Amino acid sequence: MKINLIENLKTIVAVCIAVSLTGLGVSLILEANLGSDAINVFVAGLSNTLNLSIGSTSRIYNAITIVIALLLNRKNIGWATILYALLCGYAIDFFMSLIGPLSIGKSSLIVRISSVIFSQIIFTLAFALLIQYRKGMNQLDAIAYEIEKKTNVNYKWIRSAIDGILLVSGWLLGGVVGIGSVFAICTTGYLIDCWLKWLNKKKDFGEKVF
Repeated sequence: MKINLIENLKTIVAVCIAVSLTGLGVSLILEANLGSDAINVFVAGLSNTLNLSIGSTSRIYNAITIVIALLLNRKNIGWATILYALLCGYAIDFFMSLIGPLSIGKSSLIVRISSVIFSQIIFTLAFALLIQYRKGMNQLDAIAYEIEKKTNVNYKWIRSAIDGILLVSGWLLGGVVGIGSVFAICTTGYLIDCWLKWLNKKKDFGEKVF
């Protein structure tokens, strides 16, 4: 019982850190206005269409995708997944209020590119923490794996198709697609892998990550 409690507390701490990193990363990459990953392009485009804040739109997106994932693949959706999804929108709104006044989008190209790079680094750390500590998949992966099971189409093609639909839909709704999007596509997997190796190395040596 004590071990389970400690593990759950670690998971909660990891989720809270991941939520904060996600909020900061999303705010930086959107304010740089050079494009972002498929999900954030879609959320930004939907935000423009609905005339809502990025955080509010993120909560709507997360709520809808979690419901779909629960209907299709409930066994792979854990409590930490839901907690992360529900809190991210508030973190995004908080950091947008802090970073917005800095007018990063009007800064030099070097500053904007630096913001994209830094945001991608901390964004992927957030994903790595969730993979390392959470219980359950993120909702898009849960949906993709269930579609794979029913269609026998390889997961990577299904996930690529979902990302493509989100990216194009977000762009049509007014989201920005640019070098930031290309950078996210090219580096997300690699950076998450690097962070996971670092986290596992810390664990192997008995060092505390947080």
